[in-house]
Amino acid sequence: MTDGFVDKTFGLLIAGNVATHSWVGLNYVARDYVPKISKGLLPPARVLCAAVSVLTFVGMGRVAIASPGGLKACVKGLWNPKPKEQ
Repeated sequence: MTDGFVDKTFGLLIAGNVATHSWVGLNYVARDYVPKISKGLLPPARVLCAAVSVLTFVGMGRVAIASPGGLKACVKGLWNPKPKEQ
């Protein structure tokens, strides 16, 4: 069940939601703080925000599809390290 079609689909949906949330949040941050430095930097800052969000989606999507266990196993591995060999 952990490497099935449903798990990979939900992994891609989570990756899309995280990337969209990142894009929206970073645009608000850029809109608030970049004009204090220079109003001409706002368009490049928004392009940078979009690029970061696309990279987030691509990276998380790759983990969701190609990684054994998908995103669930990746997150679980953060708190459950590999057992030490004796």
